[in-house]
Amino acid sequence: MNDWFSVELARERNAGILAEAEERRVARLAPRRPVFSALRARVARRMFEFAMELEREETWRAVWERLEAPKHP
Repeated sequence: MNDWFSVELARERNAGILAEAEERRVARLAPRRPVFSALRARVARRMFEFAMELEREETWRAVWERLEAPKHP
């Protein structure tokens, strides 16, 4: 009877280890960031670069004013 109990404990332990390994594998496959937000950030950077090339001084002034604006809670 003692052997049967130890075999059952080993099976449960192995099943738990396999379940945790499967969870880790699925978590690795899941994308870290949604693709849409990464694409949106890339487009925003490109648009900012384009705006800087077109009107460098005006764009810089707008950015500076935004950075220096008082923060309201």
